[in-house]
Amino acid sequence: MTLRATLALTLLAVTPALAQPAKPSAPVPAPVMSKPAPTPPAAADDMQSFDKELDALFTPGGLTSDQAAAKAVGVSPSVRRSVAEIDVAIAQAEAAELVRIPQVSAKAAYTRLSPLDPVNFGTFTIPVFLNVYTVQAQVGVSLSDYVLRYPKLIEAAHLAEEVAKVSRRSSEVNAGQEARIAYYEWVRAKLQVLIAQRQLSQVQATLKQVRALAEVQRLSRADLMRVESNEAQADQAVIQLQNLSALREEQLRLLIDAPEGQTLAVGEDIRTDVTAPAAGKLDDLVGSAKAQRLDFKVLDTGIRAKEKQRAAEKAGKYPRLSAFAAAEYTNPNQRIFPQEDKFSLTWSVGAQVTWTLNDALIQGTTDRRILGETNELRADRQNLERGTRVQVLAAQQAVLIAQAALQTSAKGLAASEEGYRVRRELLNAERATAVELVDAETDLTRARIAALNARVDLRVAMTQLSHALGNDAK
Repeated sequence: MTLRATLALTLLAVTPALAQPAKPSAPVPAPVMSKPAPTPPAAADDMQSFDKELDALFTPGGLTSDQAAAKAVGVSPSVRRSVAEIDVAIAQAEAAELVRIPQVSAKAAYTRLSPLDPVNFGTFTIPVFLNVYTVQAQVGVSLSDYVLRYPKLIEAAHLAEEVAKVSRRSSEVNAGQEARIAYYEWVRAKLQVLIAQRQLSQVQATLKQVRALAEVQRLSRADLMRVESNEAQADQAVIQLQNLSALREEQLRLLIDAPEGQTLAVGEDIRTDVTAPAAGKLDDLVGSAKAQRLDFKVLDTGIRAKEKQRAAEKAGKYPRLSAFAAAEYTNPNQRIFPQEDKFSLTWSVGAQVTWTLNDALIQGTTDRRILGETNELRADRQNLERGTRVQVLAAQQAVLIAQAALQTSAKGLAASEEGYRVRRELLNAERATAVELVDAETDLTRARIAALNARVDLRVAMTQLSHALGNDAK
């Protein structure tokens, strides 16, 4: 139905006398108690006033989404935990490097022996010494581990360190993404509060006029009660949206660690146009996401680390070749015969091959455990690929939907503004009722919310698409 037809039907419903030829009648004196209805402001002035309120909401120098993301990265507990994980990984990598150092040990000991009778061989007597002083040093080198085990263990430890560093960067990206979304939801809530408050003030102003008309019996009691009901609903909406706005602000405060009492002002005017990326083929976008996203890199590096660790542990199945050396400075030295009450230096050097059945059996269970952990990471990566495909598609669709909503909401807002303007002019000409004006105000409020929501939705969708593609990880 066209606007002209709608207005015609409304005029017929509101003023039936206009549909019939005018009949001359004697002038009727106005009631003594009548009060002139207050003249509402012009619709153009109303629109300008709304724009001024929006201008006041967006403060130059206020908080922007980029600033919120940067602040969140610096104070995020997840990021701090990732930093601690890096310290752990670095310590483990350093420990893995130290296994290449030969096993060196030293010992100094004193022993008191129980007394024994000397051993006599005729004129030759073997003395018995009760005090034994020992200084000993030993060096052991596992030669086979230098070839079969240590290089792979060290490489696995460094890969684990790389995983920790990439995980930290991933935590920073996620913290920034969460803060951006929270920022836009906070802006959305503040906009809704502003619009709801404006609707409440408009309904209250109309209610005054309705009451004045009801007093002179130019409006029914039912219409008055309907407008009063609209006022109560608008008041309730303001309360709910104010609470929602307070909740969104508290969430944002927690993410950016804003000091208590600090006033947060909106510094990003969401009314400005933003250019959305052109739609691309899903397979190409998913391929780009797998190449850029840090969570893929974390899993890929983790799989490589597990494979190196598994290869290193396989050395437990084979015999171990070791070399050793020892030096002993003892009083009396057991290797000297006959023993003398003085310090003597002796040494020994050798090599040995050892194989332990228990180590070989345990290695089999260790191999199965590490293989299972590796397969878990591979399954996680496959799930991530599937989830990324859906996430990218959903984000791309959200951008397209937001772009379409931006256009349709702009048309709806223009129509609602025109309908509101016409209703005010008809009301001024006493050709429409105040109830119809309230309905027009409600439609205008919905159109304003839809138009601003579309702009917020576009920014949110673009943020989600950028995150899904890994563009924020660059």
